[in-house]
Amino acid sequence: MRDEKNKVKKTKSWEVAVVAALTALFVVLACVNLGSLELPSSCWQPQSSSGEEEVVLDFGSVQEVKEIYIFLADERRTKFECYESSGRRVLSYDNDPAKNVHFCSWDRQELSGGGLENTSTRSLRLVFDAAVSDGKVGEILVVSAEGKKIAVSGGEGAAKLVDEQELVELPVTQKDGAYFDEMYFVRTARQHLNLEEPYEWTHPPLGKLAIAGGIGAVRVDAPAAWKARDCGRDFALRVQPVWLRLFKSSAAGVVAAFLLTFDFMHFSLARLATGETYLALFSLLMFFFAFDYFASSTKRTDERTDERTDERASERTSRSLLLSLLFFGLGFAVKWTAVFGLAAVLVLWLVCNFKERRPILKDCKVVVAGLLVSAAIYIATYLPYIFSGAEGGHGGGHGLADVFDLQLRMFGYHAGIEATHPFSSPWWSWPLLLKPLWVYSNNLGGGTVSTTVLMGNPAIWWCGTVALVFLAVRFVAGKLWRKGKEGGEGFVALFILVPFLLQWLPYALITRILFIYHFVPNVPFLILGLTYWLNSGLEKDAKRNKIIVVSFLVLVAALFFLFYPVISGYPVAFEFKESLRWLKGWTF
Repeated sequence: MRDEKNKVKKTKSWEVAVVAALTALFVVLACVNLGSLELPSSCWQPQSSSGEEEVVLDFGSVQEVKEIYIFLADERRTKFECYESSGRRVLSYDNDPAKNVHFCSWDRQELSGGGLENTSTRSLRLVFDAAVSDGKVGEILVVSAEGKKIAVSGGEGAAKLVDEQELVELPVTQKDGAYFDEMYFVRTARQHLNLEEPYEWTHPPLGKLAIAGGIGAVRVDAPAAWKARDCGRDFALRVQPVWLRLFKSSAAGVVAAFLLTFDFMHFSLARLATGETYLALFSLLMFFFAFDYFASSTKRTDERTDERTDERASERTSRSLLLSLLFFGLGFAVKWTAVFGLAAVLVLWLVCNFKERRPILKDCKVVVAGLLVSAAIYIATYLPYIFSGAEGGHGGGHGLADVFDLQLRMFGYHAGIEATHPFSSPWWSWPLLLKPLWVYSNNLGGGTVSTTVLMGNPAIWWCGTVALVFLAVRFVAGKLWRKGKEGGEGFVALFILVPFLLQWLPYALITRILFIYHFVPNVPFLILGLTYWLNSGLEKDAKRNKIIVVSFLVLVAALFFLFYPVISGYPVAFEFKESLRWLKGWTF
């Protein structure tokens, strides 16, 4: 036993070095084309509330125009007709928020060439319907048939629409603005910074406050700043102690960190300014400290110690349990679904106390204290809402009664939502990757596209699902054949299976539309199940087993780089993108 402990200590330096290298690689890959550092800020909008207002974009000479990009700086409606210099209408544009949500995003629109591929004109005349069009337009890019920006030399009222052309380069991709749920989260984060009424209220505020913190920290309101505080980028480094403590193996810790580094979902969400990675991180830290509590409790039961040592051990177990509940509070302040993880922790807590014949009431004070502090954390995240304006936006603020009422509205929203979505998916299909979530697409011309899809690494998700099934069979068989005397290995299996099932199966009872990203907190447990078997192979010290493990890790990394363009939005040939659609439900 002493030699084994020394071995772990000896390998600690290389283990940290490898995980740090994986983290550095992940950071580099995640930050490539992550987001622009500046957005158009001088905006144009109609000055009247009725009639029409015109803007003319004059090119100075006749140009072959293929399309235009419109930067929509806010969420409000923009409606106009576009005419070429001869008076022919080439575009009718209307981004009605009731139909399509746009916020700090570029909207690409092809012009009608009158039967031709491009429009030959010296100018474009935009006629805005001021009666309904009150949105801010930050910039308009005019693109030639060759895919290059056409310079606007002048034109009536055009100054604010063409004065920041240098801020964006063609082709325009997801890095140049908000996309997917960023349109809700970033908008609300801005409002929190300014103590305004929040637009997005259907989830607790902490995820949006974290985005606001990123904006405030660097004092830059642009895509790069929105995602600067995303905890997902060093996730492998932060959670590596979980793997090491669970398996008591340096190799297992490195293998698990490697798998998480090259998972598609983890990577794509780390590049999005939403709350999913915060939820995943807080959930995993909750389980880490829960496991530390269980391990410390078992050690105190197994070992005879003096009173002073036992007191210190008791303090550690209480501290671990308290920290576990505090991280639950942080996760719950991001999304209510963190309560599924809490249910798993409480089940494991009861099992652990029953197994060790410890009084359940012994730690009840710590549990109650942790839940009370979690409640305080939750309420504290509503302080920007409390200090914001009233419903009409004219001061007054909110009280705790308004916060409570908002919780009822949140519940009512999720319980009563009847919306549909082409990329929603049933809960049982998530580990099978039957229907990924397509979040961004832009046809860049010339047979090139930029697209982003949320899905898992097939090698990890498919093999991880099989691994968990075999782990469950082994656990049940061990209970039956060994009459419950499965030892510490059995608790490791229980610690993997209970959180996985309790964070997944409750979705079967939810009737609203669901998406594959709801499965994110379970990805670490897929990886734990996979690591369980890979580590078992490595412990047997057979050359063949090591070759299998290394080959599998190479496969995981190879799939990551193969799919990198479609999980990052990197421009790629249309034919290559189509070749990655292995299943019928893989639309991207």
